[in-house]
This record gives sequence, C-alpha cells and structure tokens, in this order.
Amino acid sequence: MSRDERKKKYIALCEQGKITGLYMQPWWLDATGSWDVALAVRNEQVVGAMPYAPGRRWGIATVGMPALTHHLRIWMDKPPDISDHKWLTREKQIIWLLIDDLPSYGYFSMVFEERSFNNWLPFHWKGFRQEMRYTFVIDHMDQAELDQHINRNLKRNIKEASADLTIKREVDEKVFFEMCKNTYKRQHMDMPYSFDFFAKIDEAIIAHEAGVKLGAYDQQGRLTAVSYLLWDNDAAYYLIAGDDDAGRQQGASILLGREALRIAFEEKHVKTFDFCGSMLESITEIRRQFGARPEPLMKIFKARYKWLDVLYSLTR
Repeated sequence: MSRDERKKKYIALCEQGKITGLYMQPWWLDATGSWDVALAVRNEQVVGAMPYAPGRRWGIATVGMPALTHHLRIWMDKPPDISDHKWLTREKQIIWLLIDDLPSYGYFSMVFEERSFNNWLPFHWKGFRQEMRYTFVIDHMDQAELDQHINRNLKRNIKEASADLTIKREVDEKVFFEMCKNTYKRQHMDMPYSFDFFAKIDEAIIAHEAGVKLGAYDQQGRLTAVSYLLWDNDAAYYLIAGDDDAGRQQGASILLGREALRIAFEEKHVKTFDFCGSMLESITEIRRQFGARPEPLMKIFKARYKWLDVLYSLTR
C-alpha cells in the first residue's frame, strides 16, 4: 500500500468519526509538516492506525512525533462485545501489524496516551522500551468547584493579578511568537520552531475554530504574557505559554491559566483540561496548585544501534 493510499484510508476513518482527538486529525498533522501513518489491516479492513512524523536526525531515518504535538494515541478497532482475554490477543496482533507497517528507521520515539492500549508488552516483545511521562489534567467542573480545588495561595495571586491585568483574545501572531521566543531566550534555550511554522499552525487552528490566543495586558496596555488554548469535542489543551519579567512578577501566566480553564469548561464544555506536561518540578507544582492530577503518558522508543542509546541518554 502506497503512502497516499494509507493516508486516504486514515482520513476516511477520521471523517467517519472513528478516530477523534485534535492531535490525531489530518488537518493538524498537515499543519505540523510531513506525516505518514502505519495501518493494521485484517481481512482487508483497517483495524489499527498510528500516525507519525518521518524524519532524519544524526544522519539516520527516524519515526517520531509531529512538531508541537504533545502526545498521540494508537487507534484500534475494539469490538464492544470482545472478552478481555481475547482482546489482549487481538491487541498484540494489531500492534505488531502497525510495527510491521513502519518504514525502515534507525530510531523510533513517540509519546502515547496510556489509554491507547491495555498492554504495551507487544512493543516490549519487539525490542522497544518504555519510559513513563506525565501530563496534568483537570476533569470538568463548574467554576465554584474549580475555585475550591485551586490552592489558597494561588487564588490570592489570581485575585491580585486580575486587579492589574486585562485578558484579551486573538493576540497578533508575530507578537505572540516573539513573547514565547523571549521566554526561551531567558532560559538560555533556542526556540524549537520558526515563526513561519508557528504561523502555519496558527492559520490551521483558526480555520478549524480549534483554539484561541490569549494575552495578558497591564494597565498601560503592554503585553506581559501569552498562552494558546486548543480544544476538540472532548478536551482542551494548554499548548504554549510565555511571559516577560513584568508578567512573571504580576502573575500574568497564572491569570491566563485560570481564564483558559474558564473558557474550556464554561464556554466549550469539554470533559477534561490538559495542561500538556511538564516533567519539570517547578511547573508541575503550579499545575498541582490548580488542582490538576497527574495522568501517565507512555514514551516508547527503540534504537537500532548501540551508539544511539548513548546519544539519547546524553540529549534526553
């Protein structure tokens, strides 16, 4: 099956509503760059799908995550009446078919929702390894319940910030990008994507009415912090955020987080709010103060060469 044929079958599954989730949609994958999909086919029927981004790194072919995509899931067609022990066998067969449908690669590294599968052992039996990661989520609740879950100190900070700052929607994309870029610069890190790439993602999100850029402005009208909130029918995603020194002192990012939660639950009525990471202690502490709970993600990876394992341990 050619690449175009695989993608057409995948797109059809999405159009039929069988594959859901913002990061799994073809329009999102198109916006992130080159992508392909591994399919599991039984009796001429597609029973599993795993989108991925092909690439090259360190001079070798790679299979990895699409850019700016926090996590993906593996779609498997699970019959509603199948018993647990029969599903374990079927799941193993589907995962192995997906692995067999991948192109030749030197390194594989992807992050999946834990609910993608009941059992990751089929990957293990094929020589893959797994590393537990976490995102932080809040289940749907009304605003009164949410305020009860937020840490007392954080609520005080939000109240103080709201007295000095105003939140506006649809920040200019160039201004938004520069704020995020300066945040990376402050941390002595390079911006991981270009403005042209960000503008392409932003255009796709606006076209599909799948998100909003939020900005916090001080009393003089200066932008001090930004955040990008995405959503689908089930979940909202706190994808990108940035601030300057004044914004950090004023608690602008915390105020934006609270407003993003309000939009997600009150306006979009999603089931969950996903903070999209992080593994950093300082950031996870803020997520915890919002009342978020950790939810496991599985990073599954495989290096075909010994030296890649060493290189991965140095760059992870």
